[in-house]
Amino acid sequence: MQYKLLIFTIIMKLRFIFLGKKNSKPFDQKISDYKQRLSRYVKLDCLSFDDSNLSKLEHKVISQIKNHDKLIVLDEKGDEFSTVNFSKFINNHIMQNQSLVFLIGNAHGVPLNIRNKANYLMSLSKMTLPHMFARLIILEQSYRAFCILNNHPYHHE
Repeated sequence: MQYKLLIFTIIMKLRFIFLGKKNSKPFDQKISDYKQRLSRYVKLDCLSFDDSNLSKLEHKVISQIKNHDKLIVLDEKGDEFSTVNFSKFINNHIMQNQSLVFLIGNAHGVPLNIRNKANYLMSLSKMTLPHMFARLIILEQSYRAFCILNNHPYHHE
């Protein structure tokens, strides 16, 4: 079972689209670390867009989302997951051979036109988080979810 799951996770693709300024130095190392760790389990794509022109930004983001992708917008009004339930959520999409695109907004959130295209709204917390924290948290939780799915000892109950 574990062997089968590993095959499926390698086929799956995760894409993270970050809006706003590029990583700040205090976060660079940790973000890079989790991207590297996560890429052991899944095809990984991380994109950043910082554009003050809203229509250009919307076009750039929408052009990165394919018809078969499931768009998950991080939003404080979205559904909250426990870590284990998040791993189950990812596993369900692995079994359906679906790619997931996580969209993390800038200081002003995610443009409404893009937010309305989301398949899911997901909240990391009911509190408003700086977008750099949200980037780091979603990468770490994604890595943790794949560790759970592959019986890696990183996560402790």
